[in-house]
Amino acid sequence: MAPPRNVVKIAVQMRDAIPQLIQLDQAKPLAAVLKEVCDAWSLLHSERYALQFADGHRRYITENNRMEIKNGSILCLSTAPDLEAERLLGGLQSESREGRREALRHLVLLAPDMTFAQEVISRDGLQRLGTIIEDGDDLGEVLALALRAFLELMEHGVVSWETLSIPFVRKVVCYVNMNLMDASVQPLALGLLESVTLSSPALGQLVKSEVPLDRLLVHLQVMNQQLQTKAMALLTALLQGASPAERKHMLDYLWQRNLRQFIYKNIIHSAAPLGDEMAHHLYILQALTLGLLEPRMRMPLDPYSQEQREQLQALRQAAFEPEGEPLGAGLSADRRRSLCAREFRKLGFSNSNPAQDLERVPPGLLALDNMLYFSRHAPSAYSRFVLENSSREDKHECPFARSSIQLTVLLCELLRVGEPCSETAQDFSPMFFSQDQSFHELFCVSIQLLNKTWKEMRATQEDFDKVMQVVREQLARTLALKPSSLELFRTKVNTLTYGEVLRLRQTERLHQEGTLAPPILELREKLKPELMGLIRQQRLLRLCEGTLFRKISSRRRQDKLWFCCLSPNHKVLQYGDVEEGSGPPVPESLPEQLPVADIRALLTGKDCPHVREKGSGKQNKDFCELAFSISYDHGEEEAYLNFIAPSKREMG
Repeated sequence: MAPPRNVVKIAVQMRDAIPQLIQLDQAKPLAAVLKEVCDAWSLLHSERYALQFADGHRRYITENNRMEIKNGSILCLSTAPDLEAERLLGGLQSESREGRREALRHLVLLAPDMTFAQEVISRDGLQRLGTIIEDGDDLGEVLALALRAFLELMEHGVVSWETLSIPFVRKVVCYVNMNLMDASVQPLALGLLESVTLSSPALGQLVKSEVPLDRLLVHLQVMNQQLQTKAMALLTALLQGASPAERKHMLDYLWQRNLRQFIYKNIIHSAAPLGDEMAHHLYILQALTLGLLEPRMRMPLDPYSQEQREQLQALRQAAFEPEGEPLGAGLSADRRRSLCAREFRKLGFSNSNPAQDLERVPPGLLALDNMLYFSRHAPSAYSRFVLENSSREDKHECPFARSSIQLTVLLCELLRVGEPCSETAQDFSPMFFSQDQSFHELFCVSIQLLNKTWKEMRATQEDFDKVMQVVREQLARTLALKPSSLELFRTKVNTLTYGEVLRLRQTERLHQEGTLAPPILELREKLKPELMGLIRQQRLLRLCEGTLFRKISSRRRQDKLWFCCLSPNHKVLQYGDVEEGSGPPVPESLPEQLPVADIRALLTGKDCPHVREKGSGKQNKDFCELAFSISYDHGEEEAYLNFIAPSKREMG
């Protein structure tokens, strides 16, 4: 007869003892279970002991998580978390450096467990670790272990980062600013300052004032991927916490110090593969830099601004007035105004007064900036574009100004200018770091592409919107290829002609329509059982291979990983934390198990609890698209296993 559902068969280990095979009754109080286990080994005072999972982070078993114990689980009997916390914190006061080091090593191993962490924190463990960090007697392994343990304890969110003292933060800043330092210390110090900056505006200002940008640039140039990543993380945290004016000043300085060139040559094109965390921070750096364009994008042209009127005249003069020959010399003011208005019309403005065209936001003054940049940095191409189209009499002229305004809007949409940064995205463009003034340079390539496509389509003014749709497709398809340089982008986008776009559209349409044709549907019905079997087999194999997932907190993106896979017999989901940089673990080494029979449902997007918890104000499209959850029976209650897929492809 099968045992009751709330009884599981497990093994309990203890050092220097023969393991016990027991039937654990989940309805029995944990204290009673511990008493029976201790009695079997003739151990007195069972309240001094606790059960832990034998694998992974050796989490303590509590009344809250005991339902995670499944048939075949291996537990170990260990010291109770309160006594273990007391013992290890006492070890921090040891006269022996080796004694302190050993206590810290155990603290680091147990700190990820919430039960143990609460015991340590309640005994002023953070203050004791803070003393070790502030004293800085040992700048090697002891300091690194103290920083790691401190970070692990703080990640539980029991204590706010805002409670840290100014002297403590200043001491950590000193470790970042030192030249001679153990290689393992500075990435941890940088990580701690990143958390402080993201969580506390006041302490973030302190970090900003005391960690020079030049110091972060030094760390970025050290060929140590972990150090580079943490330095970039702190840099983007400081940029995100700065005011728009401060951010512009900081980015201008970084670009003057050749940060862009260094990133392009030594990080993007490094021999070592680019990690997910670094890709995320490069995405943030790109988004913040493009965000500097937003004020111009949101600002309409001011018809009373002398500077802006002069810029418009410069645009007209570059197209129509030979150098040294002013418009209408010797003509009356009315005649000059009439000629000027006509030339603005030829330039492609919809109104004789171009200020009216540029009152639209977006793109506002950003469109004028793009047109001026094109006229000054590609004068031959600019003159050719304008004169070629302004002299045509067959109504096939491509209006430069109108096209430029709409193209600027299109580029802002494709590059998400002014949108808030995603917490998880890694979608940066290598091309962005290959070129100064990348947005304006991209416009120069795109406006010439638009003119080329206009001619290929033999378009008239009535076809303007159709042309823009084709150009949008050309740009979007090419950007999705992530070309590594502007020249490569130019080459690829120019090979994507109007004819090629039509061919791609037709192929995609035929593929869609072909799969819906009656003969195809009939054949598909006949093959469906076999196909479904193959699909099921392939998906089961993929689930058994498993996937690495990133842990996401409500506060910020984190660099911790966990792994989940389906057991070979397809009956259990196995999962657990893994170290950054390590390969997929052996399924047997994963500490957590979830029987497939206990699963209730699969949730996606906004239905997931970890998406709902973020609140509507903080949700973003990328996070929702990649989120999914498995709901399962947890005793009498419903529990969730929450995921963020690595990519949209993996999500599909």
